[in-house]
Amino acid sequence: MSTSLSVAEILSKLEARIAHHEQQMAFHKQQEAHHREQSAAHAAELEKVRQHFESFKAAALPAADLAGVSVAPEPGKKEELEDLREFVGKRIMASKLIVRVIHSLTDETFGATRVAAETNRRYRTTLKKPVDARAASNVLRRLRDAGELRQVQSGGAAHEALYSKGGRG
Repeated sequence: MSTSLSVAEILSKLEARIAHHEQQMAFHKQQEAHHREQSAAHAAELEKVRQHFESFKAAALPAADLAGVSVAPEPGKKEELEDLREFVGKRIMASKLIVRVIHSLTDETFGATRVAAETNRRYRTTLKKPVDARAASNVLRRLRDAGELRQVQSGGAAHEALYSKGGRG
């Protein structure tokens, strides 16, 4: 192996490499300390979030189970069949059934979806096809315009209008 480098050149190149590796070692030690600090901060935050998650899960799961249980009507009380004599010999109009449901609601506020669902529940055997929220919304608007209902919240593309009993004012 022949070299054309002098001893002085070899020593200066080796010193440069030593300096370079010392700088890299110092840089990585500094990075290691920074990463250790970051890791400790994330570990503490992770522990805090896990504690909140576990306590929320412990409370939420039983509540969700309770919410899923349907409330059965009292055994001695059966739902009374409604009097539909006014429709004898006539076509049953869904709008009249919807008005009946609206007049029997006791909720403070209600929307078309709630009214349609209740109409379908009560008159499922009487109706030819289920009432949709659009039909219920038309009836609610007509009753509002007639002064029988008061609009509490206007509807839009993402949410339905809400109404309450009591007319204008």
